[in-house]
Parts: sequence; C-alpha cells; structure tokens
Amino acid sequence: MMNRIITPLLLLGVLALSLSGCYNDKSKRNVEYSPNMYNSLPLEPYSQTTYWETDMGGNFPAAGVGLDTVVFFGNRQSAQKAPEGTVPRSESWYRQEAFHRYDLPNTFEGYEASVGVTSPLSDTTLNAEGINCSEATFNRGKEVYLQFCVMCHGANGNGQGTLVTKGALGGVPSYSGPQLAGLPVGKMYHSITYGKNLMGSYASQLTPEQRWEVICYIQQFFDQPE
Repeated sequence: MMNRIITPLLLLGVLALSLSGCYNDKSKRNVEYSPNMYNSLPLEPYSQTTYWETDMGGNFPAAGVGLDTVVFFGNRQSAQKAPEGTVPRSESWYRQEAFHRYDLPNTFEGYEASVGVTSPLSDTTLNAEGINCSEATFNRGKEVYLQFCVMCHGANGNGQGTLVTKGALGGVPSYSGPQLAGLPVGKMYHSITYGKNLMGSYASQLTPEQRWEVICYIQQFFDQPE
C-alpha cells in the first residue's frame, strides 16, 4: 500500500522539477545546464585576458570593483606563443601539398593538355620494378593504392576489385587492357585530381605527392599480360 502511494508522489515530484525551469516570460532566461558553455568570455585579440566590471552571465559574475577575477595567462595576452616544436605553416605539407597549384582546368581540354605533365618524383635510376622512381616512392605508393584504390582496381590492377566482383559497380578498366594502354602519367594525375568517369576526385584525400606516389606504383600493372 505504501509503495502505491510513494510511486505517484515520486512521479509528481520529478514532473514538478522538470517543469521548474520552464515559464512563459520570454524576457527572462530559463534555467541553464552548464551555463558557461553558452556564455563564453570573449577575448580582445592580442591583448587582455582579464575582464572589466561587467556581468558576463552564467558562471562569470562581475567582480564588482575594477578587473574581473578571471585571469587565464600570467602575461595577460590572449594570443600565446606557439609550443616548442611547432612547425610553421610555410614549412608544412599543409601549405606545400594541400595548396599546391594545379592550373589545368577540369575540362576535356584540360585532360588532353595534361599529357605534358610529368612526375616530380621521377628518378633517373629505374627501381627494382623497372619504373623511373625510387623504391621508397614505389612502396609509399603501394600503401596509398591498397588504402584507396584496390577495392575497385583490384590487387593486380585488373579492374576486378571487391566492389566489382560483388556487383556494386562495373566498367572498371584493367591497367593492362587496351582502354588504358600507354596512358601518360599526366593524365593519371589529372584523373586522380578531378575524377574520371565512375571514379570521383581524390584531391581531398590524397596530397599531390601521394598522387604521384600511387602513380609510380600503378605503372607496374601496364606491362602485365591480361
């Protein structure tokens, strides 16, 4: 009997508590959970990290006299020096790779003109596979291929990757077939950058250097028998 009385009272208490933060006066703020997440303290760029007498709301009340008691850094500057070992953007792949210019447009004319684009990774000494790039470049290209290409183009470059054999898509040409015979590396780079037919662009996934590395690896498939 006691449980039958306590249960409804408990439910009523929970309902009353949940409604306590709701009211119709739109000029007043309702009860907020973790208010300092909603009322963040703005910082003046390259200057103070303390706050003048002002009510920031939430968990940041005004100090009442003079500066607010909130002080983040001892030197009172909002922009701090970069940690030791930070790589400047001018010396990072972010600038050199992600923003490396490729001036040919994503058009038929651009694709045809890419025949004159050559790999910056070419090596005068052929590697073990007989390709004019270093063995290290070849191996890095293999890693890229196995991560991004093998599911369509297949482990042997024959166009019979898992997505093809499982019936998810078709029409992926073999690198050693007549459709891609003699394909210049510039056209490969253009296709990876912009996409070609069923293949979408990989410019957002692969840096320019990685595109050339995977092209180095792909070249081994062109001389294989069908």
